[in-house]
Amino acid sequence: MIFLPSIRGLRLAVAGAALFTAAPAATWGWGGIQHVQINKAAGRNVPDEMGAFRPFSRPMAFPGIYPDLWKEADLAETPRHYFEPDRLPAGTDLGGLAADQATAFSQQISSRPDEIGIAPWTITDLLVQMTEAMRTNDWLMAARCGATMGHYVADLHMPLHCTRNFNGQETWQVGIHSRIELDMTKAFFRPDLLDPAPAAYLEDPFREIMGWVAHSASLVPSILNADTIARRSANGRYDTERYYYKLWELTGDTIIQQLSDAVTHLSSLWYTAWVDAGKPAIPGPFAELPTTSLHSGVGIDFPTEDGPAGATLPRQNKTYNAIIWAVMGIIAGVVITSSIVRGIRERKASGK
Repeated sequence: MIFLPSIRGLRLAVAGAALFTAAPAATWGWGGIQHVQINKAAGRNVPDEMGAFRPFSRPMAFPGIYPDLWKEADLAETPRHYFEPDRLPAGTDLGGLAADQATAFSQQISSRPDEIGIAPWTITDLLVQMTEAMRTNDWLMAARCGATMGHYVADLHMPLHCTRNFNGQETWQVGIHSRIELDMTKAFFRPDLLDPAPAAYLEDPFREIMGWVAHSASLVPSILNADTIARRSANGRYDTERYYYKLWELTGDTIIQQLSDAVTHLSSLWYTAWVDAGKPAIPGPFAELPTTSLHSGVGIDFPTEDGPAGATLPRQNKTYNAIIWAVMGIIAGVVITSSIVRGIRERKASGK
């Protein structure tokens, strides 16, 4: 199923492509809106017996973007967003890796955690915390764990979060990361395209997660190949509508399926936590959740000179971020204004 966006919507993506291609890799994740959509849809996808949890989908939706914002002040945050199995020896059985992170890295994995990533272990740690919070009726903590978990689950369903060639830097395709998950997905994807399977209890969550990683990693070659074909169709250029239309034609079904699977798997993790907690009674939802990190306690504001040691952003990085958002704001304003003016003209022309 291929959905084609408006030309103007796609032009906004094309205009932003050059900006985001230059952004540091650590700033990437599914577009913020996809994280919100996944958390929200997962809350609605829990089984009927857990139906009282569905209203939590509202306060747990927006916090799905918080982990990307914690990276600014927490230098240990970034490795929680990926796991790159192609850094392991060929033929490594991912399901055979230890569920305990310390054991896995001391006995089985030679790469540093910040090189290969720790997303699977981060998810299982949050699952344990969410289960305990539900068991002790600490529903604020349970909701925070679930919302945070949602970000990392979604990231592991983005194939380029599961390869060392995460930005095409090893295949002369630099910038593919943002072209796929930011520019193209924002331009073409709609939440009504999500089609998750029913949530199910997970007997062995860590092995299931590693299965998701293996599947995501298996999709990398086809995505890289699609980028090459799309670029050739656009005469070697990335900043064209032709490139993005072709890229979506070749990868759209995969992206939709991966996002749908993220919803299925996230809701299954939440359901598993509730079952393992003894299926406690679920109260009404909270109005909103705290913005602070469960890992380090940092917030989503930029660090200041008085912030955590080693967390202060270089002044030039702050300026760079300000310029990026200012330019994107101007572009968005121009496109929105143009669309409104065009709509008014069309209505006048039709006599409405």
